Amino acid sequence: MQELINNLGLEASSKIDKKLFKKQFTENFSLSVADKKILTNDIESITLEYLLNKNTINIAPYTDAEQDYSEIAFIKVEVLNSNKLGQITSIVQNIPYPLIIFLACGTKFCINISPKRINKSDSSKLVVQESHFSEWIEMQNHSKIEDTFLESLKAKHHPYTDLLAFFTSYLDKLIAFNASKYSGSLNPHANTKEILQNIQSVEAKITEAKSKIKKETSFSAKVNMNIELKKLSDELEKLKGKLV
Repeated sequence: MQELINNLGLEASSKIDKKLFKKQFTENFSLSVADKKILTNDIESITLEYLLNKNTINIAPYTDAEQDYSEIAFIKVEVLNSNKLGQITSIVQNIPYPLIIFLACGTKFCINISPKRINKSDSSKLVVQESHFSEWIEMQNHSKIEDTFLESLKAKHHPYTDLLAFFTSYLDKLIAFNASKYSGSLNPHANTKEILQNIQSVEAKITEAKSKIKKETSFSAKVNMNIELKKLSDELEKLKGKLV
């Protein structure tokens, strides 16, 4: 994964390559007991790879009443437990910039991008609006679509209009990649993000329904639950079809 990060084509002046110690997170951020446990047991290392701002790259900052994209950080996280990604990124997202996070676990990696907005209670802080993860990618033996996606991550494929446009372009590429497992291509529709969110919601409902069916002892109740499960499955297929 380090080779991929090194080949993003970002300005050498924005390269930081600095290890962030776990102690920095416990001392500077309000972490729960559970967060501290995850920081200790499930994260091997955190590295600030690049920091993009007006001093390090020729891209204008973007700020308004709700957003502050005066800086963007590229972070690498070595993960020991891939089942704790949500909690791990929540800890790392305490870093006070919009982040593009590369997470490695064993022989695979994924990317997390979480748009942030200014905290209305404290304008000096940013809070995560929504969090997006790419599908897992093996370090070796990429598919054609994976190769195309990884190529699309290079800086030259993103607008230098301002840092918000640059950041949003990376998010768009990630969403298109996630949709490609249904569409077979990296060409997103205007509402691809919304469709993917609906797919995830229906998939969660299907998982929950299957679990309830296994526990149900009443035959008639099981019949009704299976009818509802079939409706959910049909809805899922329709949503997937919208991405083709």
